[in-house]
Amino acid sequence: MGMQKIYAEFENPDDVEGDKRVAFGIAPDLANAIGDSLNRVQTVEGPQYAATFDDLTATIAQTSHLIQHLETFRELAIVVADKTGPYADRKAIAIAAGFPPSRLYRVLEKHGRPRDRKTDTADHIAEK
Repeated sequence: MGMQKIYAEFENPDDVEGDKRVAFGIAPDLANAIGDSLNRVQTVEGPQYAATFDDLTATIAQTSHLIQHLETFRELAIVVADKTGPYADRKAIAIAAGFPPSRLYRVLEKHGRPRDRKTDTADHIAEK
């Protein structure tokens, strides 16, 4: 029969329209890990619901897909944070991302951001 999948709703309590984001078919162990992570639970536990090989590999695959999606999202958020202004604090961005400076600069360069923002600042001023 396989393991029972989880359904989740995400809503903004301040949204008078009541718009919700929903997710279907979440592996229960992954749902627990997501909840623990968002609630900053420090201990990480292994799977408690997936017991068969098929359930475990399905959980692993779903977890891997989520990680890849979140890594891409983090990169895009880093780029947007860097674009907020010519004096955006790259050290604070690196700390928030959990990156050493070298990795931050690789991500920024990958997305076309200049390593030296002195040139970027001059270009930014010239555009105005």
